[in-house]
Amino acid sequence: MRVLAPRTLMALLSGARALTETWAGSHSMRYFHTAVSRPGLGESWYLEVGYVDDTQFARFDSDAASPRMEPRAPWVEQEGPEYWEEETQRATGLAHSFRGNLNNLRGYYNQSEADPPKTHVTHHPISDSEVTLRCWALAFYPAEITLTWQHVGEDLTQDMELVETRPAGDGNFQKWAAVVVPSGEEQKYTCHVQHEGLPEPVTQRWEPSHESIIHILGIVAGLVLLLVTGAVVAVIWRKKHSGGESMWSEFSCPTVTFKSRWKFVLPR
Repeated sequence: MRVLAPRTLMALLSGARALTETWAGSHSMRYFHTAVSRPGLGESWYLEVGYVDDTQFARFDSDAASPRMEPRAPWVEQEGPEYWEEETQRATGLAHSFRGNLNNLRGYYNQSEADPPKTHVTHHPISDSEVTLRCWALAFYPAEITLTWQHVGEDLTQDMELVETRPAGDGNFQKWAAVVVPSGEEQKYTCHVQHEGLPEPVTQRWEPSHESIIHILGIVAGLVLLLVTGAVVAVIWRKKHSGGESMWSEFSCPTVTFKSRWKFVLPR
């Protein structure tokens, strides 16, 4: 916000008084300045508006076809072209200054250029027959990004859950998209990520982690050990009840078949 010099303020208030016939009491003149950065390295937008009390009387918009300070109240239109030219030059200088400040802030937050997203897919079982695959995009800038799930090349836009892009708290952004798929068919689904920080779109699919593989192998090894132990116990039990005679014994379990020759004498 900027406060105008007393001489200019009095001149404008005098014009307002002449047209509105209101003068009693205190008055104020304020200018509000807004600068907004754009995606990528585009030039930022600058807006400046001036108020006398609660009435807007002037406006400068850098996005206008011909950016100039323009009147917004009838009583200020009486000011000559020199005044508006001076105000335009002043606003143009401030716009340049604000853009420099925004660039400094972007450099402070390491946003002088686009930051590509860090992407991965997580796996969340729902039931014995379904799982949720969630595609993550983290630590990217600017905020514009596209996440799309595909099943063997076909877009699943209507079937996926997509959250709004969210600030990460450090000047970057994050987003995810999820889809429910049949268990065992996870490898048929791919997530496609497009962002200006990426030289080309990224394709991700769920890959079982090393921990998951080790866990599965541990379960399989445990089952095999259990079957082998059960088979040995069964053989000993049968031999114990066979009277100690030499014989061939054979039995089968669901996955292992044992055939062995035993000969021993039980104590009397």
